Amino acid sequence: MSDTIDATIRAGSLAPLKSAAAATSLNLAPLLRDVGLNANALDEPEARLPIEAVAALLEAAAVEARRQDFGLLMAQSWSIADCGPISLALVYQDTLREAVRTLDRHRAHLSDAMSLDVEDGGDHARLSLTLTLPPQTPSRQLTEYLVGKTARLCRTFLGSGWLPITAAFRHGPAAETGYHRRTFGRDSQFGADFDGLVLRWSDLDAKAQRLLDPALRRHAEALVEHLPSRRAESIAERASNQIRSRLGRGDSGLAGVAKALGLTPRTLQRRLQAEGIVFSQLLDTVRAELAKAYLCERGVSLGQIAERLGYADGSAFTRWFVEQFGQPPSRWRERRPSEHPRAESSAA
Repeated sequence: MSDTIDATIRAGSLAPLKSAAAATSLNLAPLLRDVGLNANALDEPEARLPIEAVAALLEAAAVEARRQDFGLLMAQSWSIADCGPISLALVYQDTLREAVRTLDRHRAHLSDAMSLDVEDGGDHARLSLTLTLPPQTPSRQLTEYLVGKTARLCRTFLGSGWLPITAAFRHGPAAETGYHRRTFGRDSQFGADFDGLVLRWSDLDAKAQRLLDPALRRHAEALVEHLPSRRAESIAERASNQIRSRLGRGDSGLAGVAKALGLTPRTLQRRLQAEGIVFSQLLDTVRAELAKAYLCERGVSLGQIAERLGYADGSAFTRWFVEQFGQPPSRWRERRPSEHPRAESSAA
């Protein structure tokens, strides 16, 4: 099973789906059932929906509505209120940068499969979207919805006439990109190395054109801070899960893991470092955990273990194991009873 099987999104975040369905005369009920969701799944805003099912739902809706820009159509009716309780804190932020930080701090209440980060794009800033889904999961519509609603968030703070420098997408262009131009004000960049928006650095710190009571802001933030906590998976945990699933495929290095997480290698390194972790150490930790578990399985040869851990031959695996444990894997196996195939790996 995918490592994101438990990742969810708040149902209220998908409120614009009903508007887009109405605009295209789309019956959502059978589409919801087809992806394993209840026909009333969207009716309770605080319900949590599996992110994979939601991605599949939006792809199916786009096909049924014959709208390759269905995700952007959804974004047109998004408002800050669709963030639910988090909107109480968002609406009182003074700048876009503060709003993004607020979203990051409370993102687990919205979804544990996505995040929005400010990144250095050289002369310009990036609002970079990270969407964690299993590899090969179609996600064009979900991605375009999220980037489109990010542009709507920007306009909430910068004014309705604000335009990004460009919108960027990892996927290729649709057959017709006119709606992209209408949404973002200019041509989008497809086949980019990230999903999100490119904007001016000054946009991040421009004061929002609103007169808000500071006391109400403090009250709103206090209310949001006391929401029931929902633990967000750390970037190290997400990267570890990707390493485990990719070791035997030979693409468990920094570039492969970063791509699977929707990040650039540099961004992944930076976010790991913020948690006090270096990628190479994380890779060794996962390999060590799995190596000990495999060695406790008497029916698995050292050659098979080496292959499972991403080594081209057994000698490379043996050299690495000696560096980690001070003895060859064959000796480690001889000294370990066969009765505990999982107990030690869980404790490691």
